[in-house]
Amino acid sequence: MAKVTSIHKKKKAESIEAINGDFNCVFDCIDEGVVIVNNEGEIVYANPAYEGMFRVSRTTIIGKNIFCVLNDDAMIKAFKQKKKIKGKLNYCINTNQIYVSASPIYEENHFKGAIGIYTDKLPNNEQNHLSKIVPLNQSNEISEIKVNNYFQKIVTNSRNMKEALFVAERASKVPSTVLIRGESGTGKELVAKAIYYSSNRKNKPFIRVNCGAIPSALLESELFGHEQGAFTGAIKKKIGKFEEANGGTLFLDEIGDMPIDMQVKILRVLQEKEFERVGGNETIKCDVRFLAATHRNLEELVKKEEFREDLYYRLNVISVHIPSLRERIEDINDLCIYFIDKINAKTGCGVKGISKEVEEAFYQYNWPGNVRELENLMESLIVLAEGDIIQLSEIPHYISNIYHINNYGIKDSPLINTGKKGELPTLEEYEKEIIKLALDKYGSFNAAGKALGVTHRTIALKARKYNIVD
Repeated sequence: MAKVTSIHKKKKAESIEAINGDFNCVFDCIDEGVVIVNNEGEIVYANPAYEGMFRVSRTTIIGKNIFCVLNDDAMIKAFKQKKKIKGKLNYCINTNQIYVSASPIYEENHFKGAIGIYTDKLPNNEQNHLSKIVPLNQSNEISEIKVNNYFQKIVTNSRNMKEALFVAERASKVPSTVLIRGESGTGKELVAKAIYYSSNRKNKPFIRVNCGAIPSALLESELFGHEQGAFTGAIKKKIGKFEEANGGTLFLDEIGDMPIDMQVKILRVLQEKEFERVGGNETIKCDVRFLAATHRNLEELVKKEEFREDLYYRLNVISVHIPSLRERIEDINDLCIYFIDKINAKTGCGVKGISKEVEEAFYQYNWPGNVRELENLMESLIVLAEGDIIQLSEIPHYISNIYHINNYGIKDSPLINTGKKGELPTLEEYEKEIIKLALDKYGSFNAAGKALGVTHRTIALKARKYNIVD
C-alpha cells in the first residue's frame, strides 16, 4: 500500500511539474510581465516581458529573495499579507508607469507563493476605478531606502545599489572597520569617500593607499614611514600613511593584492593601534578608522593561504557589496545623463543625449569594466560626436554588433527556427547565421570581423566554409 501511495505521489509531482512547464511556455509568449515567487520569497520565474520592462536578466534574479531585488511593493505586500494587491509603479525603463496585480498562490489551502502581472496598459474594466489604484514603491519602509546627502550624490535608482548605500551609510556612524567589495570600476572608492564624509572624522585626513600599485619592497615604508638611514636611499626620515591619517580615515584599496608578509603587520595595527617606522625603535600610537576595498574573492584567497584568515575577519566587520553595472542596469540611462552633463561642463561640448538605439545597445552590453568603462566611453563619444545626439553608428562595434545581432532580421533568422521539433541548433549553425548577419550588415570581411571581435581572415575562411560567399 505504501508503495502504491509513493508511486501516486511521484506521478502527481511529475504531473504538476509538467503543468508548471506548460504555464512557463505560455507566460514566455505573453506581452505582460510575469514574476513568480515560492513560499520562501525566492523568485522562481520571470518571463521575457518582465526582463524587458525592468531591464533585468532572469539569471540575475531567479533564486534571490524578493525583499532584496524587487523594486515594487505589490509583490511584497501580496506575499506578506497573503492577499491580492493592485497598484501602479512610477518607475520603469520603457515607460513612466506600470500597472501591477499581485496575488498569493494557494494549493489545497497551503500557501505556495505569489505571482505578479505587470502591464503598461490599464485594462478597460479598470478605467472607471483608476482612483482606487494605489501608487506603490514610493513611500514605505521596504522600497524607500533613505540615505544622507553624501550618499544621495551617487546616481542610482537600483534597489541593489540603494541597499548597499544604506549599509554603508549606517557604517559611517560607527568606528567599525568596513570592507567594500565589488568588481573593478563599480565605485568602491566613491562609497569609501561617502562613508568618510558622513562620519565624525570628516574634518580629519582621508588617506588612500592602493595596495596593488606599490611595489612590495616599498609598501612597508609607504605605510609605516622610515627613519633616516633605515636603508639605502633613506637620506631623511619619512612619515608614513598611518601617521598622515592619524585622527582620520585610512582607505586600503585593493587589500586583496597586499603581500602576505605585510598582512601580519597591518593586523597588528588593527589590533594594537600602534607600529614602528622602518629602522626605528619608537612605538607610535595611531588613531585611525580603517576602510578597505577589494575586487578579489578573499574567502578563496584564505583557502589558498594567500590571505591571512585573522586579517580577513578583522577587516570584514561590516561588509558592503557594490553591485556590478550588470546588476543595476536600470541605472544606465541616468548615469549617461549624469556623465553628459559632467563631461560637457569639462570639455565645452554640447551633446544633449543618446539615441534610443544606443540606449538599447547599452542595456544589452555586459559592461565588464562597469561604471568606469561607461564613463570613459561616454567621454570619448561626447568629444567625438558629430551631432548633439549620440547615434548607434558612433559607438564601438563590440557594443553595436550585439544590438544588431539581437535586433537585425530576428523574426526571419534561422537561429530561432533551426532544428526540428524545437531542439537547439548546433554551434556551427549558430556560427553560420551570426557570420551571415554580420556580413549582410557590414558588407565586408574586415568590418564584420571587427564587429564580431575576430580577424577578417577568420571571417573569410568561415564564410567560405559555410558557402556564404563563393
